[in-house]
Amino acid sequence: MPPISQTIAVRAPRKLKPVPWFHDGCSGLTIRARADVPSFDDSMIHGALLRGAASCERLTTLDRAINRELWPLGYVAHLERGVADGGVVLVEVAAGR
Repeated sequence: MPPISQTIAVRAPRKLKPVPWFHDGCSGLTIRARADVPSFDDSMIHGALLRGAASCERLTTLDRAINRELWPLGYVAHLERGVADGGVVLVEVAAGR
């Protein structure tokens, strides 16, 4: 009997529409959603990220601002700092939801 391949297909995070945010030397935020985030929520997530980004002018507090908007929708975000021209936001389903 031939061996069964046990490779697991791992899908890369998909890109969502970028969010303009021109504070603290950034030229915008790149948005990525993990594979477990349903694509039909993309516009709702984008709107929440826009609201969170509009309420904040500092990179150090941006993470909290966007998560405050995403949490009621059942999502959380992780902000990668130190990206040359902006930040990368990774959106995922909130644990325990």
